[in-house]
Amino acid sequence: MEDPTAGVVVPKYTPSTENPGGPGEEPGDGLIDPAEPLDRGFIHLKGRELKSLNSISITGLNDGEKVILSTLAGLAARVTGDQVYINEGGSSSVWLKQMQNKYGIPVNTYNALAPLVQHYVETGVIKGYIVYTPYSEGQSHSINVATSLCGLLRGIAVPESLVDKVKAMGVTTELMDVRSYDEKWLYENYKDQLDKSLAADMKPEIFHHLRDYITMTNAFAFYDYNARRDWSWRTSILKDLDKGAYCFGYYDLDEWGMVNNASQLGVSMLPTDQAANLATLSSIYDTTGLKQRPATKEVVTEKNVHYVTFLVSDGDNIAFNLWGQQGYMDHDLHGQFPLGYTISPSLYDLAPAALRWYYENSKEGDYFVAGPSGSSYIFPSKMSDADLDDYLAKLNEYVDKSGLNICNILDQKIMDNPKVYNKYLAQPNIDAIFYTGYGEKGDGRIKFSDNGKPVIEQRSVLWEGIDGGSNRGEE
Repeated sequence: MEDPTAGVVVPKYTPSTENPGGPGEEPGDGLIDPAEPLDRGFIHLKGRELKSLNSISITGLNDGEKVILSTLAGLAARVTGDQVYINEGGSSSVWLKQMQNKYGIPVNTYNALAPLVQHYVETGVIKGYIVYTPYSEGQSHSINVATSLCGLLRGIAVPESLVDKVKAMGVTTELMDVRSYDEKWLYENYKDQLDKSLAADMKPEIFHHLRDYITMTNAFAFYDYNARRDWSWRTSILKDLDKGAYCFGYYDLDEWGMVNNASQLGVSMLPTDQAANLATLSSIYDTTGLKQRPATKEVVTEKNVHYVTFLVSDGDNIAFNLWGQQGYMDHDLHGQFPLGYTISPSLYDLAPAALRWYYENSKEGDYFVAGPSGSSYIFPSKMSDADLDDYLAKLNEYVDKSGLNICNILDQKIMDNPKVYNKYLAQPNIDAIFYTGYGEKGDGRIKFSDNGKPVIEQRSVLWEGIDGGSNRGEE
């Protein structure tokens, strides 16, 4: 088969330690050359600067149509400011309104997929389609192959059953048929053309979530069902990434193994497998004043009184940040008692409009904490000294930019590992650590770093009624 990607070169991306420059200028045809490197926020790649939105509801779309829509969204974010928003309702509608009202982004609503696809055919964004076989048909992984190639080929991923339907929408050119291929074939043949600053643990059963960001960034999407028994292939993939790289997605068959494996290799996990619209949400560039509100009430302590802090977990999960966490802010009881929320500093790059919404809708007594375990899900005790030092140097700047001066660490036996917490608290912008032990009950101990900053251990973990809670050490 003739190689349609022959001659395609993906520029090497170098993490920037400076504020990103303005997004690339668009040529006369209104599109940015896809070979033009994406801008990078402080750490993560961003879409082209958002100018307008074409919104469509996910309701009523079948699985294949969701994949078409998501890869189209990523393709659009790679080459134009006229982008796609997949409205899932609920919290998803909140971010859409935030971009419209806070940032002045005009929104055009589509009621069907066909006219939306036709719009991007007419504007030259879509050059064709890539055919894949769904996982439900023989457990094929070709959906990940197609997703990783969509950005390179300027195509949308289409299951065989929808090819005729897509042709009727005006997408008539077949760019590649990958139905007989898997991720190992893709990696062997196109490794050098895929981005090296990230990869993605991506189940082939997932449809519209995260595929937009994978398409936009030319990332390698893979899922090794056998990894929990043999980590060698996943290890080889993560070793090939750039120093300080991130692995998006999620390996739900073995969470501890996933994080342990990545941390040992100096790679940061960023749970995003159920996150929608990351390509588009990352295309907001205004981060002016993006810090949480300072406390206005002076803290007065009383003698012989016990103080209890409640901290909402799982803030490392970008999908939770963009969905379930928003419900806390909208709850009738919000603001009636103090509550801490873990949240990811990576939202500063990936969804600044959402992070701004949280800060603007917080109330007295709310406090946001970075992690776990900082800007990503890592086990710091499993990292080498050099990798952890590099990670913390970036985290120190990240938490300063996002106004998150307290970090949550999720790991094991950290209260007896001063080497780790001293490294965190040596950072001038990190004032304290909340420690939650993975699988540990916790004793509520308080220790202090060499420079006098506190490390506070969980006392109880409230997982009542949650499946698997007994494995996380709840009291």
